[in-house]
Amino acid sequence: MYRTRLLPVLTLSAGLAMPALTVRADAVISGTPPTLTSQPSRPDQDGIVRGQAALRMKHFDQAERAFGEAYELNPRSVEAMLGLAAATQAQGKTRLARDWMSSAVAIAPGQANVLQAQARLLTEQGLLPDAERSYHAAIASHPGMVQLKLDLAALYIDKLGKPGQAVDLLREVVRQHPEMAAAQLGLGMALSADGKFEEASRSLEDAVRRDPGNAVAHHALGVVSLRQGQAERALVSFDKALSLRKDFANSVLARGDALQMLGRHEQAIEAYQRAARLLPQSVVPHLQRARALERMEKFAEAEAAYREGLKVGPNDPRLANNLAYLLANRRLRLDEALSLAKQAVARDPKRATYHDTLGVVLQLRGDEAGARQAFERGLALEPGNGALRQRLAQSATPIAIKTAAVQTPAPAPTPAAAVPPVAPVAAPAGVAAKPAVAPVAKAAAPAVAPAAPADAGKLVAGRLEAWRQAWEAKDSARYLAFYGSAFVPAGNKPRAAWETDRRAKLDKKGEIKVVLGAPSFKLEGEVVRVSFEQRYQSGNYSDVVNKQLEWVKDGGDWKIRREAQL
Repeated sequence: MYRTRLLPVLTLSAGLAMPALTVRADAVISGTPPTLTSQPSRPDQDGIVRGQAALRMKHFDQAERAFGEAYELNPRSVEAMLGLAAATQAQGKTRLARDWMSSAVAIAPGQANVLQAQARLLTEQGLLPDAERSYHAAIASHPGMVQLKLDLAALYIDKLGKPGQAVDLLREVVRQHPEMAAAQLGLGMALSADGKFEEASRSLEDAVRRDPGNAVAHHALGVVSLRQGQAERALVSFDKALSLRKDFANSVLARGDALQMLGRHEQAIEAYQRAARLLPQSVVPHLQRARALERMEKFAEAEAAYREGLKVGPNDPRLANNLAYLLANRRLRLDEALSLAKQAVARDPKRATYHDTLGVVLQLRGDEAGARQAFERGLALEPGNGALRQRLAQSATPIAIKTAAVQTPAPAPTPAAAVPPVAPVAAPAGVAAKPAVAPVAKAAAPAVAPAAPADAGKLVAGRLEAWRQAWEAKDSARYLAFYGSAFVPAGNKPRAAWETDRRAKLDKKGEIKVVLGAPSFKLEGEVVRVSFEQRYQSGNYSDVVNKQLEWVKDGGDWKIRREAQL
């Protein structure tokens, strides 16, 4: 009944978020046009200075009073209005903040920085369509102000889920400013969010070349390398990011993911523990550590890690669900497991996995009717979920008989993916919020040095796991990228036709499960042959086959040359 867990690297799609868009005191105030602050002996000047200082100290009520005094002395002071918008927003007075911002826009309707401040405020308040319109208005008035386009691209990626539009916008910026590292970094992040990892890698490599001291650029390159299954390369990037910024929490967290992919589980756990210290308000390091411990079958320690996470985030449904399943898996404290499973469903009723866990717990407690109802609800949410369908079909059979009768246990529900938090990155003055890259010509791949047979597994083990993950995640672009230029499909089927068929299968609705038995590795010259048992299950199909993959170096990466059933 042990649940096969996805490596945390699959959750890193969120780890490339653009720098956070927030209405900060300095961002709002310093964005005011210099012509409004250059007048000597302005009556509102003292109040503005005091308000800015109070904002920086996070004394928001004092800031509001100071900016209010400045406004009373000069009712046309845009700085005072922007300061009042920032101070009231920080205190949760969202409607009042919007009113002050609207007043500032009315006084200075054509000022790009004021429109930018308005867009950032609307973004923070979750009024995303309004924020998008505000950015478009600002860009139309000031097409040469690159920071506006970088901000809009961040909005597309982080909030609106439109990475393609961010790519188009940033390509234009890169064409106009090919030397700008910020634009190259932004483009690399957008391409990654759009699933174009090879191009993203090139852009991020250029960003690093142009701005080698930018920790964010190194981190972003590491995340993309992980998405490509290049754990060793990713580790180098994360280590470089941390050498530049030792407390870069995202890189510490992602470094744990890379170490896990390389099978260095103890070091991964150490990384997650450090990330927990750097992110004391986040549950993610605890969730990742618990999942890593489960992979090592250290279930008691995994349980302790989940409980530590629940102290930080007692209402997090991922922790509740995973701990419920872990207890059920070990046949421990089923009353508590039931309570946790119910909590997860109540907090996120649209996630089929949580209903599945609830059904498993109810079944273990002998409540077959309740279990069946939970499985039915989960299946209604995900009609193609083969694990749920199989459980539902078996739910009328007593567990003791079922265990003996089924040769291949029903796949366990996959836990909810943890989403690593993105450490806010303060944008440098001017245009340095989202770095970028110009394509870098690839050097010829070096000859593969002969390796000892004992090292054969190390050469491709990470790539094999990343291939499995990409397949199970139904990420067709990432999955197909593992097949090299020399790959010939079975039966000599044309490569284009084979790829079209694979995309069509991966685009079907519903989850799939791909489980690989303990692989054996054999190095023959420059080819690594990997043999393993493969268990596959989709909504209406399952099989178990013995498979062999041949891996060769292709363009600097290990890629599949041949795939065959034995």
